[in-house]
Amino acid sequence: MEYQDAEEWRIWERMAPDDTEIRIVIDGPNGIAGTGHIGAGAMMRHPDGAQNGGVSVFRADRGKGIGSALLGAIEDEARRRSAPRLLAGASAAHPFALEWARKRGYREIGRRIESYVELATFEPAPFAARVAQVRASGLQLRTFAEVLEGRSDEDREAFFRAMYEAQHPIWEDVPWATRTEPWTYEQFRRMTFGTGQLIADASVIAYDGERIAGFTTTGRRQSKDAYTWITGTTREYRGRGLATAMKVDALSRAKAKGLRAMLTTNDEPNVAMRGINAKLGYQMLPAHVQLEKILSRS
Repeated sequence: MEYQDAEEWRIWERMAPDDTEIRIVIDGPNGIAGTGHIGAGAMMRHPDGAQNGGVSVFRADRGKGIGSALLGAIEDEARRRSAPRLLAGASAAHPFALEWARKRGYREIGRRIESYVELATFEPAPFAARVAQVRASGLQLRTFAEVLEGRSDEDREAFFRAMYEAQHPIWEDVPWATRTEPWTYEQFRRMTFGTGQLIADASVIAYDGERIAGFTTTGRRQSKDAYTWITGTTREYRGRGLATAMKVDALSRAKAKGLRAMLTTNDEPNVAMRGINAKLGYQMLPAHVQLEKILSRS
């Protein structure tokens, strides 16, 4: 699996630009000593106006007050924006960072868990019966590429809108640690279909006749890996094994394309999806611990 690099950051920012984002960089004698950032959250904005931020200080420059100075500047900016809360996070693999944040008034409000499966070792055969059962129930599994092939611009737009309507209740049911605003259609269309990052022949949609029952979207991640953006079924189709069948189909297609690993992220309370991923062979990475500080008006 490839490590995250600067280009991956740039890709995410092109997919979800945030004109409220501010970055602070501290120069040291040997290069960058620390960075800080604050923004409204791009595609993950919060109804109460909470801001998202964070600081990083390179090892050689820790213990010099740089992190505290950066955090103070970020919190001041959040107050200037009348934000009631500042949201941040740190890896569970970095207990020193969590303790540093705790001492400065931050508390844990949730955990997001990234996991991955190596596609070379993924074998769909143990799940063939589940996929066959889903197909036998009358549901069709098709790739986005198959659905869009040969469609007119008008028909493609109708498909995008149908996808938007189907995803809305799925996103509503994600057990977020803190609620986010629903996407507009324009945001959804840009994020999913407008950036060139979607792998359409490894993204799978389930139909019951003409009705969308669920889908899983797969995006590019650097040169060899892919990322599951979202897997979900509409409420009336849950508990039938559909999510497993869609993921098995998508993973099989990604493997056939020669991709190396598939990553995904789930909120800790999403026990059902995390259980599916575990059965499919996903390995957990250290959790991203979500932090919150209630801001005073001083």
